[in-house]
Amino acid sequence: MDDQFLFDQGTTAPETTQAGPQGKTDAVEQAKHRLGVAHAALEAAEKQVHMAQEKSDQELSGWMRAAASEALTQNQRARDRAVADVEKAAGELAQAQTEAAPQQSGAGDPAPQPAVETRLVYDSAEEFLHEYLLPLYNRPIDARNGKWCSRWFLHAEAVSRVDALWRAWEHLRLDPATGLSVWWKDHADVHMAVLMSQKGPFYACSSTRHNAPDPFPCERAPEGWIPKASEIPDPN
Repeated sequence: MDDQFLFDQGTTAPETTQAGPQGKTDAVEQAKHRLGVAHAALEAAEKQVHMAQEKSDQELSGWMRAAASEALTQNQRARDRAVADVEKAAGELAQAQTEAAPQQSGAGDPAPQPAVETRLVYDSAEEFLHEYLLPLYNRPIDARNGKWCSRWFLHAEAVSRVDALWRAWEHLRLDPATGLSVWWKDHADVHMAVLMSQKGPFYACSSTRHNAPDPFPCERAPEGWIPKASEIPDPN
C-alpha cells in the first residue's frame, strides 16, 4: 500500500475560491468531497492493515516473517496518517460551514463578530459511529478481550453512549489545541471501555449474534414512599 496515496487522491489543501455566498458554498462542497475521500482512504487503509495482520499471524520463517512484520508496521503507519487526514478534513469542513453561515446586520450597525455556531460534521450518532469512531477504534473482539454486538442499536445503553460520544466530539473538535485529546481521554476511552467490557452491555452477545440482556429486577415503591419534586417545599 502506498503510504502517500491519501492526499494524492484529492485530500490536498483546500482550493482557493472566490469570495461571496457562491464561493463559500463551493468551499463547503469541496470540503465535503475531501472528507469523503479521506474516509474512503481510511477504509482502504484499515483493509490493508487487516490483510497484513493476517499474513503476519501465519507461521512463517526467516525473511518471510520479517517481511510480513515490516509490511504490517508500514500499513499501520499509513492507517495512522489516514486517521489524521480524516480529522483534518473534518476540521476543514467545519470551518467552511462556519464561514458559509449567513450573517445579518442592520444598516449602519457595526459588523457583527463571526458566529460561534457551526454545523455538525456528522448528521447522526450512527453516521458518526460508522464513518469515524469504528474505523478509528480498532481492538480485538473475542472471548478473552473486547465484546461487541453488530446490532448495537438494540442496546439502550450503547445508543446513549454512542450519542454522547458523537455530541462530545462535535463540540470538542472546535478546540484546535487540546479538544481531541480531551475527547479521547475523557470520553472515547471511558465509554468504549465500558461498551467493550466483558461485563458491559454486550456481555450476552457476540460480534455476529445479538442476545437481549435480562433487565435488572426492580419493583415500584409504594405510593408516597418516594417524595415527588412538586411535593418538596421550596426553601426560597
